[in-house]
Amino acid sequence: MVSTTCFMDLTKKAKIKGLTTTSWFIVIIGAFIAWFFFLLYAIPIAVGIYCILFILEFFDEDIFQILYMKFSLPINKYYA
Repeated sequence: MVSTTCFMDLTKKAKIKGLTTTSWFIVIIGAFIAWFFFLLYAIPIAVGIYCILFILEFFDEDIFQILYMKFSLPINKYYA
């Protein structure tokens, strides 16, 4: 009998309806802000934000960590 450890489950993030908690926070804040500017047009905006974040997280769960690291590194320095 062959036994292995599955490391994929260790790095997997909890998702609710396809989005992580960070993405849900972004959707809620984005819809809340859009409500003050666009009133009922905030609903399609929230759906659009949800679809964009769902597609981004479908390809990579760590998209926000990647973007954070990209913008936090100094532009003038190169790391190898």
